[in-house]
Amino acid sequence: MEVFFLMMGLWLVVAVALGMRRPNGLGGAALRARLDAVYGEPHELARVTPAAFPEADLEFYDRARGELEKKGYTWLADVEDLTLSRIYPQNRTFMRLFVDAGRMIRVSLLQLVQLYPRHLRVIELVTELGGTFIVTSNTHGVDRLEPPPEAKVERLPVGSPVLDVVARHEARITEALRAHPERAPTSFETFEEVLGSIGRAHVAMARHRQKVGGLSRDELERLKGRPLNASEEAFLREVQSPSEPTN
Repeated sequence: MEVFFLMMGLWLVVAVALGMRRPNGLGGAALRARLDAVYGEPHELARVTPAAFPEADLEFYDRARGELEKKGYTWLADVEDLTLSRIYPQNRTFMRLFVDAGRMIRVSLLQLVQLYPRHLRVIELVTELGGTFIVTSNTHGVDRLEPPPEAKVERLPVGSPVLDVVARHEARITEALRAHPERAPTSFETFEEVLGSIGRAHVAMARHRQKVGGLSRDELERLKGRPLNASEEAFLREVQSPSEPTN
């Protein structure tokens, strides 16, 4: 979930900058159409091989895999979000998926390339508990979009070691289970069950994006780092107007 928002948020920075600078370029309507395309359908994830991504830092993926496996986590698959790749063909990347020994934590590893310095290497851990997504990641300060209310997100510093993020998430799960012993975490026994969880997170995100009109005022002001001026207000109104249906 956090990985997905981070990817979309970084692309959004570029889109907003182009839309602000070039009235006849991207524009608010085109940005809203792009947001609707990203959040308007279930995403297709497919297994891939790392060799298909020569720009990626495979040493990071392999080192993190070794650290996680020593902690009892199991590698499930390397996947590509084909939906995002169709929308952003110049920014293909893959995620490496794991589950913990108790099968109640799913893990995504991702290196963002091309739109962000190569040093940004993301780890995200997610547990579903009673309809809530408990999310822990190392994305503090680089997040751009707000998560839906179903997600309880804690963001550690970007440079946090993998095992520090893991330890923090495991501690959060212990705290949550002690506070709500009647709630059973969703089990991730198979690759398909992990995909199901990712799909449910996408539904929650899509619902929230529609509720805020694609992009909220707070999010745009955070992107700009200040209150909006008149042209930016007009841009936001255009973004928040629903896309026209196509015949």
